[in-house]
Amino acid sequence: MAKPGRKWRDLPATTAPEVRRLAEFLRARVDESGKTLNELAPAVQNASSVISTYLGGKIPTQRFVTALVAATAPPPLRDKHTGEALRLLEAALHPPRRPASGPQPSPLLEAVVDVAAVQAQHLETYAHLTRALEQHNELRQAAANSEKLVWVLYGMVGKLQERVTHLTADRDRLGQGSEAAERKLTRALGQQNRAERELARARQKQREAEELAARLQERIDHLTGELDRLRPDTAQLPDSMDVPAEGAAVGEDPEGDDIEAALTRAEVVNDSDSTVARITTELSDNADVVPNNPLTGPNGPNTLDAPADFPHHVSKTGEVGNQREAGGPFADTLTTRHEHARTIGRAGDPQAARDLLADLITASTRVLGPDHPSTLTTRYNHAHWTGEAGDPHTARDLLTVIVTDRARVLGPDHPSTLTTGHEHAHWTGEAGDPHTARDLLTVIVAASTRVLGPEHPSTLATRHEHAHWTGEAGNSQAARDLLADLITASTRIPGPDHADTLSTRHEHAHWTGEAGDPHTARDLFSVIVTDRARVLGPDHPSTLTTRHGHARMIGRAGDPQAARDLLADLITASTRVLGPEHPSTLTTRHEHARMIGRAGDPQEARDLLADHSAVATRVLGPDHAGTLTTRHNHAHWTGEAGDPHTARDLFSVIVTDRARVLGPEHPSTLASRHGHAHWTGEAGDPQAARDLLADLITASTRVLGPDHPSTLTIRRSLTYWDGLGTVR
Repeated sequence: MAKPGRKWRDLPATTAPEVRRLAEFLRARVDESGKTLNELAPAVQNASSVISTYLGGKIPTQRFVTALVAATAPPPLRDKHTGEALRLLEAALHPPRRPASGPQPSPLLEAVVDVAAVQAQHLETYAHLTRALEQHNELRQAAANSEKLVWVLYGMVGKLQERVTHLTADRDRLGQGSEAAERKLTRALGQQNRAERELARARQKQREAEELAARLQERIDHLTGELDRLRPDTAQLPDSMDVPAEGAAVGEDPEGDDIEAALTRAEVVNDSDSTVARITTELSDNADVVPNNPLTGPNGPNTLDAPADFPHHVSKTGEVGNQREAGGPFADTLTTRHEHARTIGRAGDPQAARDLLADLITASTRVLGPDHPSTLTTRYNHAHWTGEAGDPHTARDLLTVIVTDRARVLGPDHPSTLTTGHEHAHWTGEAGDPHTARDLLTVIVAASTRVLGPEHPSTLATRHEHAHWTGEAGNSQAARDLLADLITASTRIPGPDHADTLSTRHEHAHWTGEAGDPHTARDLFSVIVTDRARVLGPDHPSTLTTRHGHARMIGRAGDPQAARDLLADLITASTRVLGPEHPSTLTTRHEHARMIGRAGDPQEARDLLADHSAVATRVLGPDHAGTLTTRHNHAHWTGEAGDPHTARDLFSVIVTDRARVLGPEHPSTLASRHGHAHWTGEAGDPQAARDLLADLITASTRVLGPDHPSTLTIRRSLTYWDGLGTVR
């Protein structure tokens, strides 16, 4: 890290050796602290100007030297460094007498200075080696502890499997009347799942500790060789009787002091938890105990070779949460950068998360290798936030490659491979191919059921996603039925009030409405609103989402006025809880405008959607799916308000934009093409409407299927405009 002021080699040749040694010592403290002079300024008054001055040959004050050491040296070494700095300052303030003519230092004196520099480097290397040895021993112990835990958990899983078998037999023997047997079995199944999850975690931590210990051993071998090279050779020293007194100004017992500091650090670490997560977090969070050698976070590899520019990269991204996430002194690890990017994404900035992770992939590939699990995880999360940033096509393509790589490195049945397949299917659907998403998830559900079990949380999540894309592919009845079965399993395993169970019930109500039964959907949503408010709270985002679904189904059940009023109240709550420009608030405003139109006021709906389009474009971006949907509905209500020509022209642009962003055969693009054809006919050109619909029916049949509700609606429109075109 570059610091203001001249470097040691730039000092004037006439600078006294005592001042040179003091300058070199203090500059070393600043460099190894990793801080800039601006960061030191609060602790050291006028740091920049004073350091610049004394490096020019002038001597600082005792107050400045003490403050600088206190601000840069780690606590265990602070007393030692302060004493050494004050001794060097005393030597600089009171140098030995020299001839008035000021002859150049003798070769003997310069030899002593060179030896002192080598000894200082020797001590620094020794401190780094001590730290590496401590870390290596701690990680070996962590691996041993994890191995013990693995064997304990293996035994526990085996006993739980026997218990589940026994309790299942008891339940079947006693029949449906025994609630006690059912409760015991449910609890045992939950405990078995927990034990299997903990077993997987223990095995992962053991692997991480062993991998990190191997990398540390390479570092230890390198430092040991460097220490042998720097070991003082007394044969190179001048005869002690010929050495001037000032040349002996070094610590009385520097190695003993370093050993004492190392023992202090070892005691601190030994008092901490011996698990991998605790050990790596402890050493990473106290990386300044011995400078210049940070360790990783709980899930990352050793980053002793991490580029020196890591802190700069993270600090430029802004402040999120705390110093670790905002690029403070701990930001020079791959794990911290990874968590920082994910935190930014969860905080509502997927574009920034995507860009941070793209940079991190390059660093992780260089430091760890392309097939390291951490590199694969970074690539996975980069693809996820690429999709969340509004680019489902790129997310899908990235995940296509990651699925292949994880299957090759980890195996096709590894949980991480299955998770990647799940995510790949999700973004395949979001990219406009619900049929392929559904088919991919059919395979993943079967694999997850075989590998993890039919009621493992990951299997249940994949079944949920499969049901969703089954509905999006045009079979809302099948989606409804799949979710009804999933509710039964989810209620039994996580429990009726679990967030996943409530989410499944919400999705089930949605597809019940899409299957043509909005009245039942309305009633289901009414109960879910009550349950989510009781479990999560009335202002929880999930509760607000269910209130939105409830209002929509009320409108579809024939009461758009009531839906309009409910959505008006929901806008107030969402604005208060989430903010006026949160995506969920914008969605509610969009639906509220639609219901106003359906309640009989198309002009008001048009005007609200015109304003909302401007806000969505600014907040979400012009190509965001939500912005395009708002523009679609604005065009629709423009036509309903009596201006079919403007509606036709608006739809013409939207069709082009949706085809460019989502693809020409994405369901949303097909919907906009239908709107364009309809208002083309209403604007007085039924023949053009007929031709547009003839092309559209072919695409909709191929993409959505001949019996999809949208395909059937397009077919009816084609019949209508074909008749008018023939008559005219």
